[in-house]
Amino acid sequence: MNEAFMRGYYDAYNSENASRLGAFLADDVVLLSAQGEQRGKDAYLTTYGFIIANFIDRMTPDEITITGNTASVKITDRFEAKRDVPDFLGRSFAKGDAFMLKLNGTYRVAGDKIAAIDIAILGME
Repeated sequence: MNEAFMRGYYDAYNSENASRLGAFLADDVVLLSAQGEQRGKDAYLTTYGFIIANFIDRMTPDEITITGNTASVKITDRFEAKRDVPDFLGRSFAKGDAFMLKLNGTYRVAGDKIAAIDIAILGME
């Protein structure tokens, strides 16, 4: 794993193209986030599909630190609601509402695929 790999992942995430993003994920990837735990690529991409259906979601990696097969990434994640969203992260959002999350992501790679992702919310603006 290297920084270019991680930047490629974020480019794929921001593309709103599930196939492109899925190419970075192991079939048995585990995602831990504020929405709970998802196991498997299909579960991850279902969550991703919900997010991109409801929000313009752009993740920017502010700082990437690589140690072996693990990356720790400080992320700015900007959301804008595409439609009224009655419940996301315990809040409701009207179409056009925008907010930003500061996140810390830990990614573990096995082979050439992301096997585990742990996303922690550090703050909301």
